[in-house]
Amino acid sequence: MPGLGGAMGRMRGYRMPAAGLLLLAGLSCSPTPSSANIFGQDDRRDIAIEDALSGVGTIVCEGTTRRPTAALVTLKGVSSRADIIATVAHAFIGSNDRRLSACEFWPGADPALAARIVYLETGTLSPEGNWHNDWAVARLDRRLPESLSRLRPRMLDEKQAEMKRARRAQFLLAGHNGERGPLQISERCGPVAKAYSDLNGFDHRVFNHDCDMMPGWSGGPLILREDGIDYLIAVNSTEVNAITHISGRPYNGRMNPNTAVRVDGRFHRTLERLLKSDAPGGTAFRCLVASMGDAPALPC
Repeated sequence: MPGLGGAMGRMRGYRMPAAGLLLLAGLSCSPTPSSANIFGQDDRRDIAIEDALSGVGTIVCEGTTRRPTAALVTLKGVSSRADIIATVAHAFIGSNDRRLSACEFWPGADPALAARIVYLETGTLSPEGNWHNDWAVARLDRRLPESLSRLRPRMLDEKQAEMKRARRAQFLLAGHNGERGPLQISERCGPVAKAYSDLNGFDHRVFNHDCDMMPGWSGGPLILREDGIDYLIAVNSTEVNAITHISGRPYNGRMNPNTAVRVDGRFHRTLERLLKSDAPGGTAFRCLVASMGDAPALPC
């Protein structure tokens, strides 16, 4: 794609209420010296071949240098002619709220495997104000090599996730550090119980999680690894605790934890519908956004 990585784009974040901004400002003025990063000891590491996560990659759009994360998804026994990826809606919004449409998916952040995104469905047009619907499902222009890993979407509610974690089920988060960093995973982490003081304390559309991450991990898959299968249970969305994600500053419990949008409801239905449809990728880019209830999606 010509012009990819052109003008410098800003790293997209979420606007906090004024009180939240004041608290963040106070924290940034007096950082606590620490070797920790986010949640205690930083456990992020580069993805290795043995992790079997070759289908995790980056979204590269013309007009921005941001590199959000996405992952190939599949259904058991289904193999369509064009691959599907899951990520977040804000991966496709650039500076000045301009929608990005000239985008590619790079598995393993490898441009040699680049595939164009030709169709997109998102949960919202305004992820900053509607972040619990900050999901996106995209169709690529072709089927990528079968050797690449693919995740299976799975609905998992908060109580089920809490029970699995109590029984030491394996969860992990994959992502990409900023614009230049490697693809990495955070292990020994997963969904955590919400506190009613959290900004999303009563919102069951998202998981709070304690996986280590940095800006650029938006859209990264939150994975449940069970019985030899990797399930996509959510996509990483926000880091409201962003000021403490700077290397060397520890997580601060007074702030809202990191969040991931659950694979549920319309998000799950969209994934299943696009994975089961055998329509070719096509060449012209199209975009739809979810509407209220079960009404048809509308043009972006």
